[in-house]
Amino acid sequence: MFGPWNDIDEFTSRIENIIGGYPSGDPWETIDLCISELETDLDSDATVYWVLGVAAVGPWMEWCDERPDLVSRAEKALEVALAAFRQGEDSCTHDTHPWDEGPFVVPDDLTAFMYQVQEADDWEPDPEYPEDEAPYGTDSSELMRCPRNMAAFARNPAAV
Repeated sequence: MFGPWNDIDEFTSRIENIIGGYPSGDPWETIDLCISELETDLDSDATVYWVLGVAAVGPWMEWCDERPDLVSRAEKALEVALAAFRQGEDSCTHDTHPWDEGPFVVPDDLTAFMYQVQEADDWEPDPEYPEDEAPYGTDSSELMRCPRNMAAFARNPAAV
């Protein structure tokens, strides 16, 4: 289980379908569950998905303008998350980050980014292909979850 979903694929697919205008089931239920997960989980490996999920549906929620209660909860959840990540930025021990060579730009398609994070999480070396390398680098999963990067996602200007 991944939160209230069967797996990360189901979660990401539901978020992707909401953004695309073809939600499976009640989109507000999915959004409410994602916000609830973010409100209660700021320190697990899944947190990156909750932040990206809330940020990804932000523009859709504003466009729909049907649930201002969820919009305000999403805004508050991202504010709380941002404050927590900023507190943790000083504890970062990484020498470099993926965007040190230039300005960090939050990807336009956050669901594609969620799939990339999942691909990096799920990668395992294949003994038959010892030359095979991890996608995005061997430590990309850890770097994506670094408070410095998570703060960038939480303050995404495209979010609510």
